[in-house]
Amino acid sequence: MELAEAKKIIEELRGRFDAPFGSTDKSTIENLYYEVLGKDFVPTSCQQCYHDGLIEIYHYIKKYGKMAEKLNYRLKAGAIINCPAFMDGKVFSNDNLTDEIAEDYLKEFPNNVDLFQKVPEKEAGEGSKEEEDKDSKGKE
Repeated sequence: MELAEAKKIIEELRGRFDAPFGSTDKSTIENLYYEVLGKDFVPTSCQQCYHDGLIEIYHYIKKYGKMAEKLNYRLKAGAIINCPAFMDGKVFSNDNLTDEIAEDYLKEFPNNVDLFQKVPEKEAGEGSKEEEDKDSKGKE
């Protein structure tokens, strides 16, 4: 999705902002949220969360003038990297995590892959292959 297309969708949705969003609008907001902010939209039981999500999308585009960078690594909700032995104890969340930092972290601490909700296939596959190798050696 391009920035111009996202802006057009936002303007259409803003026209219906004062009324409850229908299921199509909700689905559009969820997709737009992921495309623009680069993170999953987590709906709550109230109707207001979709309005809040649309406001968050609007302000992000207004502030940065671009879509979020597509990253290969994503921490789980609420997870942070805060390890004194890694990069002098600097704290990382999804807001400041880059692919390079995530790769370096997982090289040093491969057992912490569970902190991530999104890992490239090769990374996820490598861990699985190592576990399979351990299992097959144990059976011999």
